[in-house]
Amino acid sequence: VNPSKTVCKDVAMSALVTPVIALYFDRGPEMVIGILGILKAGGAYVPLDPDYPTARLAYMFDDAKLSTVITHSAVQSRTPISDTQALCLDQSHVQMQLAKHSLNNIK
Repeated sequence: VNPSKTVCKDVAMSALVTPVIALYFDRGPEMVIGILGILKAGGAYVPLDPDYPTARLAYMFDDAKLSTVITHSAVQSRTPISDTQALCLDQSHVQMQLAKHSLNNIK
């Protein structure tokens, strides 16, 4: 079981306050896990491709009024995502939060 599921679900729970959450990953398991977590929490998501040009990403951030972006540090550094917007799953403080959660799937 991947602990990313729990953090994505927790962030997705903020969908009541933040209507749209961005997922900024290369295509792979993290994107699928994020989509499922956000949908399970009743939120909406915007998938962002790291290969998009910076100007397109900036437009999408502004147009969708994104305030939360789930990503990795390496990918975040290539974009206009601020530290306050980004939830980098590979950062130590996020890993500490993940460690506090059960790895069982929430029903």
